[in-house]
Amino acid sequence: MIIPYVQGQSGLYRIDPLSKLVLVLCIAILSMIFQTSTEQVCLLLFSMVTARFVAGITWRGQWKALSFLIVFTLPLFIITVFTTAGDNLLIEFGMISITSEALDMAGSVSLRMFTVFLTSYVYVKTTDPQDLVASLTRILRIPYRFAFGISMALTFLPLLQEEGRSISAAHQIRGRSKGRGWADTWSWWITFTSAVLYNAVRRVQQTAAAMESKGFGAYPDRTYLRPLMPWGKGRVLAIAGILMTIGLGWVF
Repeated sequence: MIIPYVQGQSGLYRIDPLSKLVLVLCIAILSMIFQTSTEQVCLLLFSMVTARFVAGITWRGQWKALSFLIVFTLPLFIITVFTTAGDNLLIEFGMISITSEALDMAGSVSLRMFTVFLTSYVYVKTTDPQDLVASLTRILRIPYRFAFGISMALTFLPLLQEEGRSISAAHQIRGRSKGRGWADTWSWWITFTSAVLYNAVRRVQQTAAAMESKGFGAYPDRTYLRPLMPWGKGRVLAIAGILMTIGLGWVF
């Protein structure tokens, strides 16, 4: 699943990338501190409500994003249930036993993955890669080569995903379907993957030529036309998030 940036007008879109990154890290730290399923449920609900009413991401959009993780969290949940020891026995069937501590631990681990993924999803969805690059290089003084690498990764992957959809549609129009047998399916995937890789290499070559013609990497510093986002409001939210994280960490 590739998450593209989508321009919007909700509250999180008007907060600078670094302040949002601090808030994401605060939620990730809290998800590591909380150990029970009840605490993880509260943190996940807080993240979902924030995504809905502050980031403007619909419930349906959140479900589509989180449903992607079910394939990974379900095996983890099952393994944790059957391998975690506990004192309060709930179910016993032969050599298999399930305790309340195991269920609580399995739920906590699974919900933690949903929370971390959702907050990362919201961050990528509401953060313009160009603003992120400007903040990393001009505020944190990170080398612009590294910052531009992050920007290109966030920009190119959605483009390749869209090209993959176009290639798949073109194959269907030309009667090139997956087929029913393993041989036809394998042949279709080889053709499809080759076309996507070819387009990816072509885009990389074009980008490399354009960056070289503009003198990318020739000088230690660069100039920027894009102004920095105002970070007064974001700084207040980041400080509040840090203080809340410290307080909850002290309590729990």
